[in-house]
Amino acid sequence: MKAELSAHLELMDHEISGLDFQIEHQAYRVDGDAGIKTVVKLNNRKSIDYFYIKNDKCLFIEFTDLARNKEDLLGVEDSISDIGNKFHQNKLSKLIKNDHRDEMVAKFISSKDIVLKIPDYYKNIPHPFLKKDAKTFYIIHVPVNENLPEVDKVEIIRYLSGLRARISACLEDEICDRVKLIFLEKFIRELE
Repeated sequence: MKAELSAHLELMDHEISGLDFQIEHQAYRVDGDAGIKTVVKLNNRKSIDYFYIKNDKCLFIEFTDLARNKEDLLGVEDSISDIGNKFHQNKLSKLIKNDHRDEMVAKFISSKDIVLKIPDYYKNIPHPFLKKDAKTFYIIHVPVNENLPEVDKVEIIRYLSGLRARISACLEDEICDRVKLIFLEKFIRELE
């Protein structure tokens, strides 16, 4: 017997520590034990956080703290040579160079596979899930720390802009019409 897709409808939770406000819009939970991907038997794959229906389109939503991750690594590259252990130097270098592109691309592609399996497992499916159109991928991140020096803020913004371009280059075709990497506050305004 097919399940009700609406069982996964919940208020979106950005899961970003230090931000104590709630998003007052519902979306379909994809990841986690109670997410859609578990029901469609793709729980071993990476996925986005939510599917959100807006203007008869199914948007892919991923909340992240990429700006904070980059902030944590500012200036670290300069001190790598001070680390005596070559193994730890290499590990830290890889961490700094990780731009999260491959992870985000994998999350989108797996989530596209999840959408395609929804009709096999669910009933009462909203029309946007059944459309074979390209999807929009929203990667929502926290604002850049206002207390950082201007040069560091610019570096983080440049990193995020470059990341969006690299993700777009991998995805924007018939499966993804647009990649939007935006601040959480701007995303909330777009929901209105």
